[in-house]
Amino acid sequence: MNFSATQALNKWYETQNMPSSQIKVLDAAITLFSENGYDKTSTNEIAKKAGVSQAVLFKYFHSKHKLLEKILEPLFKNIVPRFTVQLLDEILKEHQDQGLFAVLSFVTRDRFKFMVDNSELVNILINVLLTDDTVKEQIKKMLVHSNFPVIIRIQKFFKRFPEIKGNTDLDNLFYLFVTQLIGYFILRFRLLPKSTYNTDQDLARITSNIYNALQAEQPRR
Repeated sequence: MNFSATQALNKWYETQNMPSSQIKVLDAAITLFSENGYDKTSTNEIAKKAGVSQAVLFKYFHSKHKLLEKILEPLFKNIVPRFTVQLLDEILKEHQDQGLFAVLSFVTRDRFKFMVDNSELVNILINVLLTDDTVKEQIKKMLVHSNFPVIIRIQKFFKRFPEIKGNTDLDNLFYLFVTQLIGYFILRFRLLPKSTYNTDQDLARITSNIYNALQAEQPRR
């Protein structure tokens, strides 16, 4: 499923009746936060790239934190939940009769493609999660309060598989996806970008790791 979070953000900004100069600041911030890191990007650099003065930037956003919040909040509260529902609908339509391993394989490949297609925003998330504890806590709050019905639907879907025993397994499944895919993304695009990778084999290995980890967590009989 093709999805551009940046395009979705721009459409969301338009629905908020934002002035064009404010949207330019947000676009400039997304680019610079992704390229240089959140902590290493100054408001002066953002204003310069957006073609506005710092006074205009601070008119719209009282701090760099507030600017970042304006980027992340609609993502977690509106855009990603809506896209997650679309993904779940696709799974139910195309993969509902398949086993857990096949579904995990589809989700692994789809989520990695999503990360690559939206690498700017993924890089921002990685940067702030690694360097800024305040923003990290803000992101946790957004995740906790984001679209609870979506979480219920996901839990209900995965509980149909006999390998999934309860909410603990569902939590572990989420963490396994996050750690495996983010780890692979960091390795491939940030640590060793010049290395040669076999995407199909790598994603198949990640799927196996997730599935085997779930199996290992089941009680022995």
